Amino acid sequence: MNTLQNKNFYYKQVKIQIQNSQIICEAAAGETILLACARSGVIISAPCGGRGRCGKCRVRLLEGQVSGDTPDAEGTVRACAAVPLSEITIACPAYGEFSANGKLTAAAIKDRPARAGIALDIGTTTVSARLVDLDTSTALDTISELNDQRSFGADVISRIGAAKNGKTEELFTLINRQTERIIKSFKHRWDIPKIEKLAVGANTTMLHFFLNIDPSSMGELPFTPVFLEERELKGETLSLSVEDVTVLPSIAAFIGADISAGLTALDIENVPGPSFFIDVGTNGEMALCNNGSIYCCSTAAGPAFEGAEISCGVGGIKGAISGVKLTEDKTAGLSLTTIGNVPPVGICGSGLVDAVAVMLKQGIIDETGFMLGSTKEFNLAPGVSISGRDIRQFQLAKSAILSGVKILCKNAGLKPADIKSVFVAGGFGFYINKQNAVDSGIFPREFLDPLSVCGNLSLQGAEECLTAKDFLDRCKEVISKCSIIDLAADPAFTDEFAENMMFQ
Repeated sequence: MNTLQNKNFYYKQVKIQIQNSQIICEAAAGETILLACARSGVIISAPCGGRGRCGKCRVRLLEGQVSGDTPDAEGTVRACAAVPLSEITIACPAYGEFSANGKLTAAAIKDRPARAGIALDIGTTTVSARLVDLDTSTALDTISELNDQRSFGADVISRIGAAKNGKTEELFTLINRQTERIIKSFKHRWDIPKIEKLAVGANTTMLHFFLNIDPSSMGELPFTPVFLEERELKGETLSLSVEDVTVLPSIAAFIGADISAGLTALDIENVPGPSFFIDVGTNGEMALCNNGSIYCCSTAAGPAFEGAEISCGVGGIKGAISGVKLTEDKTAGLSLTTIGNVPPVGICGSGLVDAVAVMLKQGIIDETGFMLGSTKEFNLAPGVSISGRDIRQFQLAKSAILSGVKILCKNAGLKPADIKSVFVAGGFGFYINKQNAVDSGIFPREFLDPLSVCGNLSLQGAEECLTAKDFLDRCKEVISKCSIIDLAADPAFTDEFAENMMFQ
């Protein structure tokens, strides 16, 4: 075994065996299980960024000893705190197994494209990719996975903080390795010899990591990104097995290419009347288009809508509760919908919205978010419940979104009732019940009728970039019309935020 010198002592690297696998990770001197596993491609979610707060990175210690954390009654330790003292064996959740591995059937392979491209959307929580026939502009196949960078936190601020601590290379390696895995899977599934083009949409931070560029300058005033413009490069530059890579242009530090791509895909300037675009995620990005001007802002919604910072929260994975409603007689209990129609393992953002709406309708929480009576938790399923702290996290997130909406309307000289079209994008928007989103206070009540759910417009924009020669020019034209509204500098934002914490 190799040795590493640290603080005048010599330490041996320690092996970490993953139960029921052939994978062995090596932990360097004083390194936690979380970081050692991340370096080896074993991804353990740590929504709080490894700060020891959320407890969602727990693994079961089967053999060996650790320092930094004491095993609980079930033998689990926090991977972000536990440092191996000897060779250990752990059992941990699924660690980034590729979600699409076997070839397609012969019937599907007959549609194998002569020329293929891949559209890629790198979300803070989820990475989605789509295989596209470049000759027919037909979408052939889609893959979606949790972002392998989640070991470094659930939000961009946590990951920027990790970059400031020298982890840019590690974050780049994680997303680069995941991207190449997806590329190879498409090639294997469809028996394709090469991929000609890769078009990438993402928020500004994720694009920096994708290109191995340190985004630390966006973590402090004046929040300056290294680049915003589109980038064209050869796949080999990033060690990716594609010929050409296009990174779509961003608008600002916290209004990324996912938004410029979405606005362009919507052809937002030609939508009749004032229109609103909202991408709800850990960073709530939104834009209001009116008379040729586009007002944009970013509001720190936090990771609640992505399942993080919620006690039983999960991302949009199989088994996540994505819908909650009262049974028809409203007394017999709840009807739950889960992703994949399998038993519940937790609750994702859309399910949380529904659950809060039900709690309000049933009088379980009041307008302040306080749980009434003797209620301590709202039980949804065995092992899945909503706590008072979860409600508070939801209030912070929904107030950030609603306040951003109102401030943008004010800057455009409009009221919410003046908006003719509302487009909600992102994975959260795919499952959202718009009535419950309004009832729980995420959007103004005036948005109910004009609101439509659009799914992943960032991915759609990246797809159009592959097939429409004028897409980048149109995207840059949209960006030229954008004015950035700094919510922190708006004196009305603080008052709006405090008022919108309440449930109306």
